[in-house]
Amino acid sequence: MHTNAGVHARFVEFAKRIHKAMITVLQYIGEECVRQARENGNYIDHTGNLRNSIGYVLLHDGNIISNNFEERVQSKVIDKANGMGVLEGRTLAEKLAKDFTKGYALIIVAGMNYAYYVETLNKDVLDGAERYAMRVVPKMIKSLQTQVYKMTS
Repeated sequence: MHTNAGVHARFVEFAKRIHKAMITVLQYIGEECVRQARENGNYIDHTGNLRNSIGYVLLHDGNIISNNFEERVQSKVIDKANGMGVLEGRTLAEKLAKDFTKGYALIIVAGMNYAYYVETLNKDVLDGAERYAMRVVPKMIKSLQTQVYKMTS
């Protein structure tokens, strides 16, 4: 015999497992997109700021639950903008995050204001990472759905 409390507890546990799996999948995608963008960008980054501005935030219901912004490239040029990449990337991602208050959102950015310009020169700043995500995300979500279906059977 099942009690209402027992059924409710089982649903709550099931929802927590799905939430944790979703976060794991989205974190993996975010980390991989950031890695690919930082490593495969085919542009000369004189200050290191552009590569250092690449990162992500993962949100659930408007709350940032994971992020990756870190200085990875040491600059060979010393100027007033040196070291601004991480700050610019994080600031842009947090600004964009304000638009996502429901559900899950993964935001990947190149935070320097000239990132788009570099892309228009046929240089890969985020395009390769975006292509990767467009290829992999549907497969990972489908796999997650299959796993969820198996859990309920």
